[in-house]
Amino acid sequence: MSTPSPHSDPLRLDTLLSRLPDVGSIRPVLDHLIATSQPDPARRWSGSGELGTAAGRLVDPASLREALTELAAAEARKVARRFEAVAALTDALARGDSGEAVGLLLEESAALEVEGDSAEAGAWAGVATQVATEAGDRRSAEAARRAARCARSVGALGEAAEGYERAFEYARGAEEIRDAVIAATGRGNVAVDRGRWMVAEQWYRRGLALLDSTESGFIRGDDLRALRWRIFQNLGITSRERGALEEATAWYARAEDESAGLDDSAVDIEVQNGRGQLDLARGDPRRAELRFRKALEVLDSVRPGADEVRVAVRTNLGEALLRQSRALEAGEVAREAEAEALRGRFFGRLPETYRLLAHVLHAQGESEAFVFLDQALAFVRTHGLPAFEEARTLEVYAELRAASGEEEIARDARTRAGDILRALEGDGAEESKIQDTTERDGDAR
Repeated sequence: MSTPSPHSDPLRLDTLLSRLPDVGSIRPVLDHLIATSQPDPARRWSGSGELGTAAGRLVDPASLREALTELAAAEARKVARRFEAVAALTDALARGDSGEAVGLLLEESAALEVEGDSAEAGAWAGVATQVATEAGDRRSAEAARRAARCARSVGALGEAAEGYERAFEYARGAEEIRDAVIAATGRGNVAVDRGRWMVAEQWYRRGLALLDSTESGFIRGDDLRALRWRIFQNLGITSRERGALEEATAWYARAEDESAGLDDSAVDIEVQNGRGQLDLARGDPRRAELRFRKALEVLDSVRPGADEVRVAVRTNLGEALLRQSRALEAGEVAREAEAEALRGRFFGRLPETYRLLAHVLHAQGESEAFVFLDQALAFVRTHGLPAFEEARTLEVYAELRAASGEEEIARDARTRAGDILRALEGDGAEESKIQDTTERDGDAR
């Protein structure tokens, strides 16, 4: 048996991951490794010298061994709970109690989703949808919406689109207007994932039309305003993405007016962030910077722990700083966003952060800035992120290669990005299967 050298190099994350099977049974361990890895102190950010990505972070074997005991115990508790759910479900079905069966299925789905197992959570929600639909249970819309949200989380956008459309149909049939509005918003979000801005707007407007109809008469006051301002915010995002900046300004203004006075910390965070992105689109990075910093102040006061929204806002702040030629500051902010995304396991946010870091390093004349784009692509592929993220990353890759005079490589990347976008167009060719008779799960971004 060989004896390890006392002077052996530290164990890097990419080395360990390359020697572990990427199988579902050890996914909690793999995610834990990514989340708890540490930057190499020998390669700390300083000017253009930092090229370290998540793959090059360091793993502490002793800490991992300690953590594995709790990870194993947590997995055992989850298995025990799941088996108990099966037993309770069996009893309910034996009694012919479909209502209890739907409740048990949705409860387990919710627990799995909180634990980050969206794929299995979606499977439980899918069965809940079937049972509820067959029994005429009003929760069929809720179940279909949960299944769709889980599908979207794992990048199964076609399945997510169909699920949200089913949820919309079920909710309209049951005259559950709130559920229908949420399903329409979720369906719009799937279109955003595909880069289909006009289709997203169609669904957001469909939800808005329901809120404005006489059918929504029981939704009043702050409840109505809470639903409306988020749709306005989403319409501002889609307008901005397709370059209709004046239209986006009007939607953001309506979102601010509608949300004024609501007891919801998300208002100040999301409105400031949305306005900041609009300022960037208008070419005013200084004003955008101030808005992003304001959003972060609110976040720090109301949600001090690791937060996915903070990752997004920090990345936006980094973009605003870079556009002011403050590359070093932009890199530091992007590294903070990366660290929080890893710590909180918000892996879906990392491609955007790594695209920013590639731009930062390129601006500083670093020829190997493309390593960040390689890491972004790795996260897209290993964590089932939307293909639109891969296309955007390839577009940045092409942009930076072309700027370096490597036109052939840039052309290949542009071709690959175009192929993905065309495939998404084809996948969404039947985007709107429901006839609009009236004319979110959260935000579009």
